[in-house]
Amino acid sequence: MNALANVRAGRADLSAGWFSRVIAAERDALSAFLAAPPEGVADVVALLAAQRQPVILTGIGKSAHVAAKLAATFSSLGTPALFVNAAEAAHGDLGAIAAGSTVIALSNSGSTDEILRILPLLRARSCTLVGIVGRRDTPLARAVDHLIPAEVAAEADHLGMAPTASTTLHLAIGDALAVAVSRTRGFTREDFLAHHPAGLLGRRAIPVRAIMRRGEDVPRVSPHTDLVDLLAIMSAKRMGAACVLGDDDLLTGIVVDGDVRRHLQAGPQVKGVKAADLMQTAPVTLPADATIGDALLMREGAQAGWLVLPVVDAAGRLEGMVHAHDLFG
Repeated sequence: MNALANVRAGRADLSAGWFSRVIAAERDALSAFLAAPPEGVADVVALLAAQRQPVILTGIGKSAHVAAKLAATFSSLGTPALFVNAAEAAHGDLGAIAAGSTVIALSNSGSTDEILRILPLLRARSCTLVGIVGRRDTPLARAVDHLIPAEVAAEADHLGMAPTASTTLHLAIGDALAVAVSRTRGFTREDFLAHHPAGLLGRRAIPVRAIMRRGEDVPRVSPHTDLVDLLAIMSAKRMGAACVLGDDDLLTGIVVDGDVRRHLQAGPQVKGVKAADLMQTAPVTLPADATIGDALLMREGAQAGWLVLPVVDAAGRLEGMVHAHDLFG
């Protein structure tokens, strides 16, 4: 019987609860750390927040993978960081580490030869050393300037040997440092979006003005526009709505398809019906300096479900109109 058949027959480790046990063990490692957080973390945050050159993260094996991810997270959140593999550092990659850098070394054993070998070289460069170390009474734990003990009772795998609970804890500590440093530096949502120019994150930073319909493409009517003309304008502009404007292009209201349908369902009256009779007098709007990210937040929040949004200036004058489809390119 093949492996898939074993799973289907309920004879895999999943049936013995190992899947849940691993997650529970990693959760317990995080909970134990939170129950007695180490002293000195605030000093590490202050140290990293004051850096004027990239923070260096290093490790070996699975810790190297965690260190590489953390370097990316620090950089993403406004603290420039580089990953240097400890094994490669002694073969030339030390050239990436500037004098006076802060180096964060990750090691569960605290006795990793590749890291210990480069410590004197880092000291010679006046580097400040931070250790996220799984064992306190070890060469690395004793050598660093700032120690964050990251001890776990046991690894989460069935052998108790594979880096699982320990790497999860190290990753969480590093993420927490990156976020705390970012907050200390005053890194903003706008800064974050500027660091992510590609994909949906990058699109969120685009000003609404860059994608909104404007000029003749915006369906505009007055409060006195009758229903037949209103429908003709809404159909021609293909926005499913029309902005109702008063004097000086001040937005008075909005009429959407649903407003017209509800009126017609209530009775067949068409003659004498004006835009003012159908419009929503307090429409949701976007300020002219809004970004696509702002519009998406509104769509996800209290104003969820909107399809069109008028864009207005500080005085309430219409500048354009955004359709929900425009937000996604």
